[in-house]
Amino acid sequence: MKVLSSKLYEWIIALFLSGVLFFITIWLIITFYLPIYTRHGKEVEVPYVIGLERDKASRIITNSKLRYTFLGRGLYVIKTIPEAGTVVKEGRTIKLTLTDKPNNR
Repeated sequence: MKVLSSKLYEWIIALFLSGVLFFITIWLIITFYLPIYTRHGKEVEVPYVIGLERDKASRIITNSKLRYTFLGRGLYVIKTIPEAGTVVKEGRTIKLTLTDKPNNR
């Protein structure tokens, strides 16, 4: 009977230590890894590029630490997704819709 209670005690201690290790690991992930992974605090505003030529708009987007992709064919930007003024994370891809006709601001 004494051997059984000793093994049960060891089992309970092992489970307790496993639980403590699990919660420490979760705490470390939340505290250190997630802010790096989500780029916490590295946010920029989408610049207003509607009406600009695609080359000038792409330079402005790149200088804002954002990426871009073009939708459609043309020379002038008529729409951005997300819209200008929206706060996004650095490195986000901004979709620039193009047309052949210039859009007066």
